[in-house]
Amino acid sequence: MKFYVRAVFLSLKWLAVPLLGASFLVSTARADILTFGVELDGFQEIPPNSSPGVGDAELTLDTSSGYVNIAANGGSYADLLGNSSAVSINGSAGYGTNAAVILVLTLASPGTQSGTFSGNGTLSSANMTAMINTDTYINLRSNVYPSGEIRGQIVLIPEPSSVALVALGSLGGFLTFRRRRK
Repeated sequence: MKFYVRAVFLSLKWLAVPLLGASFLVSTARADILTFGVELDGFQEIPPNSSPGVGDAELTLDTSSGYVNIAANGGSYADLLGNSSAVSINGSAGYGTNAAVILVLTLASPGTQSGTFSGNGTLSSANMTAMINTDTYINLRSNVYPSGEIRGQIVLIPEPSSVALVALGSLGGFLTFRRRRK
């Protein structure tokens, strides 16, 4: 009987490897909705300016279709020196470089020094890759700074499960290290 149980256990163990591999293939085939954040200020403009203006936004990107969205009132700005005139997503450009507009966004109240913006559209594969690699930015222009008063790089926000996994792994590593020292 012992031999039979052990043989079944060993055969199931080797079955687990292909099933685990298949689950990875299935999980990578589905579309992901990624969440991004951006903090805008005058210091990120090229060249930097002394505007007291600030802003922020949260975006989502569907990796299967390229659809990017800033929900209504999802982006905001305040304390501009000039009156807002336009806002856009620009790319492919890393920190410290300028790039062309890839998506025009909508100001809720153009001509104001504080307000909200929103917008959506479909990005090309290259622009999706640029966004994932932090090579896109939001640029808000005003009548005082026509090329841009405040700007911010779009950065990927890790999903909570990834953050929890890193935290648990770090805790496990710390406990293992601590146990070995005793």
